[in-house]
Amino acid sequence: MFETHEQARVRHPFFVLEEGARRWAYISQTSNDEWFFVTYATVGQAGSSQQQFMISKVQFLLDLASRDTPEQFIHEVQLVSPPWLNQKGNWLMEPVREIQTVDERVCYELMDGQVYPSTLLGQTRETLWSKRAMGDE
Repeated sequence: MFETHEQARVRHPFFVLEEGARRWAYISQTSNDEWFFVTYATVGQAGSSQQQFMISKVQFLLDLASRDTPEQFIHEVQLVSPPWLNQKGNWLMEPVREIQTVDERVCYELMDGQVYPSTLLGQTRETLWSKRAMGDE
């Protein structure tokens, strides 16, 4: 989960915010778990716009995806993975093709074909979310 701290709150934002919204100079994450950087698109007659969400858990991402419509939808998901998951020695942010399960474990198929965790490569996986289903690939 992400945390916010009062000292990071931006007291005087440059423009008016929606009712109940707050601006933060930074947020923190106390766990060493993967999270998602999601680009969410809104399309209408007046044009289109995008905003980004930082989502801490797979279930929260799937909940957002379940509300997709032709006018508002997830445009892109990037996995922000810790070294223990990606086996590369650093935190990485990489575009996701599919989120899947093997038994009870979640795995990620990236756009370049890599699978995290790699121990699940070659096993039968069930798709929870797919960029392919969006027709953008």
